[in-house]
Amino acid sequence: MRILFCDDDASISAQLQEYVHEYFSRIGSIQPEYAAYASGDDLLQQETRADIAFLDVEMPGHSGIHVGAELKKHNPEIKIFIVTSYPDYLDEAMRFQVFRYLSKPIDKDRLFRNLKDALYQYNMATKEYAITLESGVQTRTADEIVCVEARQRKCLIHTLDGVFTSTATMEHWRKTLTLPCFYQPHKSYIINMRYVYSVGKDSITLRFGGKLMEAYLARRRFTQFKDTYLLYLESVQ
Repeated sequence: MRILFCDDDASISAQLQEYVHEYFSRIGSIQPEYAAYASGDDLLQQETRADIAFLDVEMPGHSGIHVGAELKKHNPEIKIFIVTSYPDYLDEAMRFQVFRYLSKPIDKDRLFRNLKDALYQYNMATKEYAITLESGVQTRTADEIVCVEARQRKCLIHTLDGVFTSTATMEHWRKTLTLPCFYQPHKSYIINMRYVYSVGKDSITLRFGGKLMEAYLARRRFTQFKDTYLLYLESVQ
């Protein structure tokens, strides 16, 4: 992972770097690569791809809004944090789908909460799983796995681009799919909550690629699933 900081105020840039470094230390994660710039022009001359960027709005040369839009051209999945003392830029920033808008002075607790959300979405888009088949191996990201279904002693992996028969057991997938987006509503299903379309008392409808799919929901898990799903929705807002 690569994280960029761009602010012509050296004290703000240093504070952000300190806070982000502290966050990764707290969660026991490997520290990402970091790079800091004092102007958007310098950043764009040297960087083409990054995973997270903290950008001041008002800087010499190109603004943080322009820099963020350019970075998104190279990596549409990048998480852009706009950092500024001027809320007037909010509408403009939202037009290119900024991930979060942080006000100066930086509130560390709010930054940590937003970083948690950014890393969750980053993991969803980048974490890969190997699907072992009798004919070989297919690899898909968490985002691409819609559902795992146990059917007639077979384990079917429903993905955005097809269905694969895995040689692994349901227990293997239960232990493997540990990201918060995955939930086991029934002994025969593990679903990706991203694709939930509707919930009934004993079934969940998943929608993906213009298709609908039904997954069983054990009645005793209805309340737990509903609460878990609502928390998941809050986490990705």
